[in-house]
Amino acid sequence: MRRLLTLVSAVVLAGCATLPDVSLPPPQAMLARPQLDAFHVTGRLAAQRGEAAVNGRFAWQHAKGQDRWQFFSPLGQTVAELDAADGMAVLQLADGERQVAPLDTLLARMLGADVPVAMLPRWLQAGVIALDDVRERDPQGRPQRIVEQGWEVRYRSYASDAFDAPPRLVEVSRGEVSLKLLVEQWQ
Repeated sequence: MRRLLTLVSAVVLAGCATLPDVSLPPPQAMLARPQLDAFHVTGRLAAQRGEAAVNGRFAWQHAKGQDRWQFFSPLGQTVAELDAADGMAVLQLADGERQVAPLDTLLARMLGADVPVAMLPRWLQAGVIALDDVRERDPQGRPQRIVEQGWEVRYRSYASDAFDAPPRLVEVSRGEVSLKLLVEQWQ
C-alpha cells in the first residue's frame, strides 16, 4: 500500500512539473534572417487572376540585377524562357516567338497576373524589412504572414524547423491575384 501511495504521489507531482521554457527568437531576429544575393530554385507554381489560372513547373536563377526564369508545363515540356538584366527582359516562347520588354511586363504575361517582381526574391526567402509588416510568426519565430504594400505573403511551410531554413511553400496575394510557389530545391 505504501508503495502504491508513493507511486501515485510521484505521478501526481510529475504531472505538475513545468516544461522548460522554449522561447522564440526575438522579433528583431527576423530582420537578420539570411538573404542570398544569388540563388537557384526549382519547383511548381500556380498563379491566378480572377477565373484565369496558370500552373506548371519553374526554375528561377536570381542574381543582383539578373534573372532567368524557365517555365514548364505540368508534364515537363518547356513553355518559355525569360532572361532579364537590369529590368529589361527577353521572352522566348516554345513556338519561337520572341519578345523584348520590361521584366515586370513579361513575367506578368507568363503568370497571367501582375506581381511585384522587385520584391519576389526577398519574399521567396522570407525576408523582412519592417517588423510592422509581420502579422504572424510560426512556432519557430519565423515569419508566417507578412503584409507589405497591400500584398499578403503567407509562408505555409519551411524546408526544416531551423530558424534560418528557407521557405518551401510561399503564397502571395492581393485582391483577385494570387501566386503560389512550391520550392522543391534550393541551390
